[in-house]
Amino acid sequence: MTPLLATSPNTTPRLQQILDLIDRQAEAQGLAVPQIVEIEKLRSLSTGTFGKAWADLLDANNLQP
Repeated sequence: MTPLLATSPNTTPRLQQILDLIDRQAEAQGLAVPQIVEIEKLRSLSTGTFGKAWADLLDANNLQP
């Protein structure tokens, strides 16, 4: 069995799976909260802003806010 947080050069895809699992569990238990980040708005910000840098980081690592 593969550990959830396997140590490898790129654990980002595995991390997203864990975060997705947590989201599904929260929804199933009625504990989910609405998303507060609109990633499309962040992507449209000017280069050099924190929001654009954050969106780029998320996109580069295939993560969702």
